Amino acid sequence: MSQKDYKQLEDFLIDDTFQKYCSGEDKNCVLYWQQYCLNHPEQAETILKAKRLYQILVGNRKSIHEQLERLKTDLQHVPIESVSIRQMSWQKWATIAAVFVAIVTAGLWYYSAPVDDIVPQPMTHIGQVYQTKKGEKKTFELIDGSTVTLNSASKLELSSDFNADLRQVRLVGEGYFQVAKNKEKPFMVQASDFDIKVLGTTFNVKSYPEEPTAEAVLVEGSIEMKSKGQRENSVVIKPNQKITIFKNQAELAVNASKGNKPSLSKLPIKEIAIENIPVVESNTTEIPDIAWKENRLEIVDQDFESLRRTLERWYDVDIQLQSEQLKNYRFTATFSKENITQVLSALQKVEPFKFELYGKKITISEK
Repeated sequence: MSQKDYKQLEDFLIDDTFQKYCSGEDKNCVLYWQQYCLNHPEQAETILKAKRLYQILVGNRKSIHEQLERLKTDLQHVPIESVSIRQMSWQKWATIAAVFVAIVTAGLWYYSAPVDDIVPQPMTHIGQVYQTKKGEKKTFELIDGSTVTLNSASKLELSSDFNADLRQVRLVGEGYFQVAKNKEKPFMVQASDFDIKVLGTTFNVKSYPEEPTAEAVLVEGSIEMKSKGQRENSVVIKPNQKITIFKNQAELAVNASKGNKPSLSKLPIKEIAIENIPVVESNTTEIPDIAWKENRLEIVDQDFESLRRTLERWYDVDIQLQSEQLKNYRFTATFSKENITQVLSALQKVEPFKFELYGKKITISEK
């Protein structure tokens, strides 16, 4: 079968070059499939779902057969408008399972043993608090010598006994951590969906309450990340890997008719996905996930609904999308010194839409 005939998710998943494209481990495969996506825009949605399924399959510590069984069960309960996947034959599932068993066996590092035997406890007494407003970023030095750069609309709380026996903090939003090494005092980051334990390392954590995913990117060192909830997973990752947790209890759904007030919708799949980040000659400034630290807004195949929330935090504005169709528009771009008007004007060249500004309020409608 030629690749131009690929129609279903499994067609892509059993292709080893597509797997290497998803994992980022082969530059030639990445370039090939990026060009393939450009040449076949009609398959964009299927390819995105195949990439998501790939990440789920390789990102969970349980056996592949357990993952497939659970994934099939979960997908049966997802509304048709949320995920559209046709029934696969058991022969197809078996083929995909066989392929991914090899990937998991030879690939990422998973450990059930924690970095140390200290379990993070809920923070009941808060000491120092560091915070940023929408539209600003700040770097703070902690009393242990560690530094934290907070992205827009973020907050870092330190426990009242920080740097006594433990260095325990709680993050809401996004922060870039450069942790001072101290084997006697482990550094622990608590977020709403996971805990991170570390001795000395550099990493980025993104955990905004309104976002359907939470993420962590490791730049240097080693961290253990443990998800919270009914399906707890614990993984240890290596540098230039990214962990994404797909939330199942608080995926944000915005109802434009209610003035962009958030409402909660159920997402039965809660998984940890791990992907390798291609880095040119270990140049971490090229990692899109931490470009914000260099005041670069990196947009990589992001839908308008997700981008709306990013732009609101970045520019301290309130954006309303006037139709459901607008939310499905997708963009890839890089901005640095542009203001919000220049950004929206540039995005208009990719997808047709109109926008109107009223102070800090922006209304976007179909063209």
